[in-house]
Amino acid sequence: GRPAVLLPDRLRPRQPVVRRLQATVTVTTEQALDGWRVEWTFPDGQRIGRVWDATVRQNGSRVTATAADYDRVVPARTAVAFGFTGTWTDADRAPDAFTLNGRRCA
Repeated sequence: GRPAVLLPDRLRPRQPVVRRLQATVTVTTEQALDGWRVEWTFPDGQRIGRVWDATVRQNGSRVTATAADYDRVVPARTAVAFGFTGTWTDADRAPDAFTLNGRRCA
């Protein structure tokens, strides 16, 4: 099985063009995850705003979130969460694929 998966929560709109997203990295095995990097591509040109509990970088539509120092190690059978605000203009479809440390999430 895969050592961990990303389970994105539903988007919760706050204003017509601003949203807040929370995502969770869950370790589903008996082995801790030492360091994590989650990547995805926004389909509609969404832009990252404020970030918490991770370092997030965006290059065009491609986004990379890496562990905050205090959440770098995720113990076995536990989870950590990170989040951000984002904006869009005409559409806000959710990304359809996430990777965790280079491996597609289930």
